[in-house]
Amino acid sequence: MNKRKILKTLLVLWALQSTCTVAGMPQRLVVPWMNKPVYLDGDTTNSEEWIDANSVDLVLGTNYGRSPPFLEARIWGKHNGVNLYLLYRIRFPYEKYDLRDKAFVYYLIPEGSGYLVSDMSIVSQLGHAQDLYNLSDTTWVNDVPGGENNVEGMGHFDGLFYWFEIMKPLNSGHGRDWLFEVGGTYGYSDSPIGESDHLVVGLIDESQEYQIQSFIQIELQPPPPGKVTPVGGEILENTP
Repeated sequence: MNKRKILKTLLVLWALQSTCTVAGMPQRLVVPWMNKPVYLDGDTTNSEEWIDANSVDLVLGTNYGRSPPFLEARIWGKHNGVNLYLLYRIRFPYEKYDLRDKAFVYYLIPEGSGYLVSDMSIVSQLGHAQDLYNLSDTTWVNDVPGGENNVEGMGHFDGLFYWFEIMKPLNSGHGRDWLFEVGGTYGYSDSPIGESDHLVVGLIDESQEYQIQSFIQIELQPPPPGKVTPVGGEILENTP
C-alpha cells in the first residue's frame, strides 16, 4: 500500500471515529437572554435577528443520531424568560427535498416503564405546528382538547439547507408541556437516558417515515444585570 492510500485510510478512520464520538452524545447549547426580536417566517429575516443567539453544531442521524443517514446541522437558541426560540439549519440533499418534511424538538423524563413528562413540538415548512404530549410507545397525543397548542414556527428549503424557526413557551401553565426555568439545564449529560431527562432535536423525513435526530442539552442563562423585563416577547408580523 503506497503512502497516499495509507493517508486516505487514516483520514477515513479518523472521520468515522469523529462521527461516532459526536453522534448519540448530547451537545451543550448555552441559550442567552435575547435582545433582538424574532420574525417567525422560517428564515434569517435580517442580519440582526439571530446575532444575539448562541449556536451548536450537531450530527443528526437515526437511532438517536447513532445510525445513518447522517445530516450536518446547526442549532441557534435564545430566550426572553417567557419563550424559547430555536433556529435550525440542516444540510439536506437537494434531490430528496420534500415539502412535507418537518422539524421537531421533544423532551422526556422517564419514570418506570413510562414518562413523567413527555412533550413534543413539530413545525412544518408552511407554518402548521403541533403540540403533543403523553408518549406511549411511539404514539403521541395532541395537547388539544384540554390543553393548548402554543407552538409557533415555519420553515423552508433553500436548495442546500432546511431552515426552521420554532417558538415555544418555557412554561405554558396547562400541565401538558415541559416546565423550563431560567437558570436551568435540560437534557441528559452523564446519566443513561433511561435514568435522566433527555432533549432531542431533529427532522422528520416524511418520504422515508423516520426521524433524523440528535440529543442536545440546553442551559437557559439569566438576564444580564439590570435586565428585568422580557425583550421580544411579542410575536411580530412576518415583515422585515
